[in-house]
Amino acid sequence: MSNTNYDPRQNEEMKKRCPIADSELCEWLGKNGCYQCYISSLKSDNKKEEALEHWKVTLSYLPDNIDDLHLSDECQFCKDEKPEKAEYYATFEMAHPEPYAEKGMILGLGKKVRTPIGSLLSIQASIGKECKKAFKMSDVLQLGTFLGFLVAAFVLLMIPQIGQAMANWMALMPYIFIALMLLAGYFLGKNLAAAHLKKIKQHVKVDLAEIPQIKQMLNRGWFFFQTGSDGMPKVFFHKTKTYNCLKPQRECGDGEEDDMLDNINI
Repeated sequence: MSNTNYDPRQNEEMKKRCPIADSELCEWLGKNGCYQCYISSLKSDNKKEEALEHWKVTLSYLPDNIDDLHLSDECQFCKDEKPEKAEYYATFEMAHPEPYAEKGMILGLGKKVRTPIGSLLSIQASIGKECKKAFKMSDVLQLGTFLGFLVAAFVLLMIPQIGQAMANWMALMPYIFIALMLLAGYFLGKNLAAAHLKKIKQHVKVDLAEIPQIKQMLNRGWFFFQTGSDGMPKVFFHKTKTYNCLKPQRECGDGEEDDMLDNINI
């Protein structure tokens, strides 16, 4: 385990005090040590054991090779025959309706109803420098165009012949002008970003469903969390891993169960 304040010599004592000690859930949550594990704040052992069972359900819907996404030295987003060397990690969120969870209908209060999300995970995948740059350029185009139009609007209004003329025509005209420039910058930036993504699709897997492990997850009922207009989630980039192992080998099946899950239409 990777707990920073967990003493293996106290293993048996810890098992008596915590029902999830040395479990796959403990391994996942143990990055910062037992004293910072949120499971310890649960009031009863039953709640802790329930959390462990829920985590096992979450893991059961993951492909056995899910960790190959970030353990590989090759970029997972390259379409080229020879992928570039991975130097970063791309992260995005995916959710699943299992395990069963419920909450109050209004702000967590009232009649209990099933929630659409039972599991929510941040998935990481190895990515190369060029593919990362291609993804980031989309954000730069959209945000840069928006900010450019905003700056241009204020610069134009600072010119007396333009700003004063607008104010003389209608008191609110300068504000309307800024709003129109912002809208123009937003839609133009969005279109430029979309055009850029369409261009790089030839050599970059912009559609995350093209990644084999992600396609497997989608077939098992997972879905992208908080997607944009293109149906894809927001992708973030990191130089270091956010986790070392998502599905421990002790949770991996014999392959037959993995194939069966891939053929189930959830």
